Amino acid sequence: MKKVFKTTPEEQIVGYSVVELKSIFGITITEAVAGHRNYPVYSALTPAGIQAYYSSFVIDKAEVAGVENLINERFSPVNERVFNGLVVTRFQHRLSGEQLILSISYKEFNSATIRLVTNSSQLLSRLSETKIAAPPPWLVFDGYEASWWGGDMQGAQGFYNDNYFFPFFSSLSPAERTAYYARYSAPEEWIRSLELTLDLE
Repeated sequence: MKKVFKTTPEEQIVGYSVVELKSIFGITITEAVAGHRNYPVYSALTPAGIQAYYSSFVIDKAEVAGVENLINERFSPVNERVFNGLVVTRFQHRLSGEQLILSISYKEFNSATIRLVTNSSQLLSRLSETKIAAPPPWLVFDGYEASWWGGDMQGAQGFYNDNYFFPFFSSLSPAERTAYYARYSAPEEWIRSLELTLDLE
């Protein structure tokens, strides 16, 4: 929760203040998210009085259209605003009235970073079911040595691993990891390094 909110009253999440979010997400969450994997990671905002979930995850730029299609199947845009130079779109589910606030950034990690707030547990379940992937470190950090990956990394590499890559990678079965390596043409040294990180957990 500390990663989502700071202590300042004017703190904004995906371009909305706490007061605004409380107003938008006024219906109590009663349904648990079904079929949840470790990725995308999400947090309930109920401790802050907001009846919604927050998620921030990184995906391959080629997968953005699939996420947008998933949203557009059921949600309609309500309005837009700009926050930190990014367009933030608020959506409403056409049948249930559930809300979604979404921002997509292409500024970090040679990938697409998606940040959202929603009270739609169905949407989160659908995102989980699509098995979207966090891009591998050898593409995100071109030239980074495989032997340096893991452990107590600092800086951008540590942030990426702790918040995005490891939650995704550690949720994969051995067969899924093999398919992931093939999909991204994983060098042998990276396969050895990543398999070792799992052994050390």
